[in-house]
Amino acid sequence: MPVTIERADPLLFEAAGKADFSFEVDAYLEPVFDAPVREWRRIPTEPYVKSYNKADEDDGEWDDDSALFVAVLDGAPIGRLSVTRNWNGYGLLDHFGVDRPYRASGIGHRLFDCAKSWAREQGLTGLSLETQNNNLTACRFYERQGFQLGGIDRFFYRGLFPDTREIALFWYLPFSRTPSIQARQDTMSA
Repeated sequence: MPVTIERADPLLFEAAGKADFSFEVDAYLEPVFDAPVREWRRIPTEPYVKSYNKADEDDGEWDDDSALFVAVLDGAPIGRLSVTRNWNGYGLLDHFGVDRPYRASGIGHRLFDCAKSWAREQGLTGLSLETQNNNLTACRFYERQGFQLGGIDRFFYRGLFPDTREIALFWYLPFSRTPSIQARQDTMSA
């Protein structure tokens, strides 16, 4: 039976959150704007598995300004992604994950396609999301989806974990390219 992607209600979305979304960490990345992830410097660390506790996650309240998508195989949820209208005109992606045994099979890409379609239907500027510099696989995946690194925040997690080496990385996928600052200045001076 093929994997289907469904627009989900909150109960199915919560059930999908019970999948194994953990990932292995063996390095921290030093992010660089306008450089491919493969060129970022890797700082090796003692390998460990990072997992998000269900108790740490706020599934939020869902309304007309959000959409929940779930990947289903044989009636069981194996992945999920939420998208919410953000204050800045972007669709904010969150709660993204594909169950460990089903990764690298195109499910994540299909979930992103659903979020893109929904955001375009809503007239949003593009998509945005946040991840960390210790999730190399996710950074590469977002880059392959067309996202660009738009922000780096070294202190984002330090309020909770003062000694953390995790850095928050904010990624953006604008739907239409806006002219660069230099191009706009050139046009204005002409």
